[in-house]
Amino acid sequence: MTRKEKLMDLMVRKEKAALGEESKELGQISKKAATAEAQANQLRNLLAESNAGNSGMVSKGQLASNMWFGNAIATQLVKTEEQRQKHEALLQEARMRVAKAEQRVRIYGEKAQETRREARAEADAKEDARLGERGVQPK
Repeated sequence: MTRKEKLMDLMVRKEKAALGEESKELGQISKKAATAEAQANQLRNLLAESNAGNSGMVSKGQLASNMWFGNAIATQLVKTEEQRQKHEALLQEARMRVAKAEQRVRIYGEKAQETRREARAEADAKEDARLGERGVQPK
């Protein structure tokens, strides 16, 4: 194996390791985004339920309590939505990094194959030249 072949193989391994790390990070961000989405859905459902339960006569204290509860849920929903949007942006960014890493692995893999072909062709040419000098016809 020539030095260039070894170098290309090492580059492929390095890029595959980087791809693994990027994929792992993508999975973690994806889980966080899914969790934020689930929390937002739960808060929306809770807010809808609390608004639906306000029918009929209600005391002043109950009305104040419902108002406070609705405001607290709405505030938390806004925070959760912001967090979900942040995770969604991070998810898109991570997907782009994974795609780029996959492309680098593919490119380095192709370069490594080309290097191996060149090395084999060079070795065959040397062998043919060596055999030609001795008067033996190459197979």
